[in-house]
Parts: sequence; C-alpha cells; structure tokens
Amino acid sequence: MLDTSGLGYVDGNRGRIGLITPAPGSSTEWEFNHYKPEGVAVLTTRVPLFGISYDGIAKMMTYVDQAAMMLAESSVVDMILFSCTAGSFLEGGNFDEELTAHLEELTGVRCTTTSSCIKQAVRALNVKKLHVVTPYSAEINQLEKRFLEEIGIEVLSISGALLTISQNTPKVPASVMAQYAREADTKEADAMFISCTGLHVDGIICSLEEELGKPVITSNQCGLWGSLRLLGIQDNIPELGGLFRF
Repeated sequence: MLDTSGLGYVDGNRGRIGLITPAPGSSTEWEFNHYKPEGVAVLTTRVPLFGISYDGIAKMMTYVDQAAMMLAESSVVDMILFSCTAGSFLEGGNFDEELTAHLEELTGVRCTTTSSCIKQAVRALNVKKLHVVTPYSAEINQLEKRFLEEIGIEVLSISGALLTISQNTPKVPASVMAQYAREADTKEADAMFISCTGLHVDGIICSLEEELGKPVITSNQCGLWGSLRLLGIQDNIPELGGLFRF
C-alpha cells in the first residue's frame, strides 16, 4: 500500500477552494476553473434553489450547512466560499458576516461569502456610488439595494432582467448584461456592478472597463479575488480587471 502521509494534493498545492453554489448553473465553477492561478484547486457542491424570491432563497439556505460539512470533511478544502450573492445578503448588511462566523464554527475551516467579497472589493476600489445590473426579480433587487446601502454604498440605480425562475439565469448572455450596464451607466458612478454568481460575465470585464472608463465588478470575480486573498495568494489576473491589482 502506498504511504501517502508525506504527500500533498496533486490538485491544489497552493490552496483548495470549496464552493457552495446554487444548482441551476455552472458559472462559478466554470469561471473559477478558467481563471484560477496554477496550483489552486476548485471543488464544488451544489444546493437547490427554489426561485428568485425571498422565500425561494431562504429555503435554499437550509441546505448550506450540509454542503459546507461535505466540503470540509470529504473534500478537505482550505477554505469555503458560499458562492451566492443573494443568499449572502438576504437578511441585510451584516448577514454575510454572521453566516461566515456560523460556517467557520460548524466546519473548522476558513469561510467567506460572495457578499463579503463584494464588501471587500468596493472598499479596495474606494467605491462610494455605483450602478447595479442583475438578472434578479424586483423583490431581490430591493434586498440587494438595502444591503449595499447598509454597507455605505449609494446605489444610483438597480436594473436588469427581472427574472423569477432561477433556472433561467444561466440562459442570460453576457452581451445582454453588458447592454444593461451601458444603459445604466452615468459619469456620477464610481463603478459598475454586475451582480449574481449565476451569470457567465467575467469575460466582458476588461472590455466594459475600457468602454465605461471605470471599474467593473462581478459576483464571481469578487468571489475568486476574495477567496485567493483569503488563502494568501496575491496573483494578479489581468483578464479579470482592475480589482486584481489589489
């Protein structure tokens, strides 16, 4: 029998990221695996999402503890990201911090959330005012606006696809979200935020930053940035825009 006691993991010698992601799409794991630095592994478990509504997301949250324990015990990860923007801002400005503390106590593993990474990103970029575009329903848009305002961000506008069925989010093309961003943008805004981990939009960050002349942040970009920084990995990933210079 091979003695593995002195061996490290082949995949993830620099760090192993555990993702908890809503079931309908593959965007977080695809974008993380596409852009992650060499030596970082991404391991995913999924939780069911029951609609783009408060009740649907709240029901999803009942599965998060089990998913976190699976990653901590079976996958043996170095940190866990709850990769759901709406799920991690559902109860307001401090909910992400409460959720992180709970998951860390439960698993004994370093944890963060997408909303926590967004908080850190807007502070790193010194963003005070922004426009937000999303695929969310009007109900979830208002909860996101509340969250951002509670952390000190002025939301100049929040707009987008107004979807209610979660399985439709992965159908929204990046080009559609880019157009929503162009229509929303004003000179007053410090940044543009494309919200939702269910979108495949990281590939348009650099072109939009050049076009709009300001930082563009997305949920998965912030999640990867925050996860790497939590692991002590300071790599710049130029394809993901100005945020990665911090």
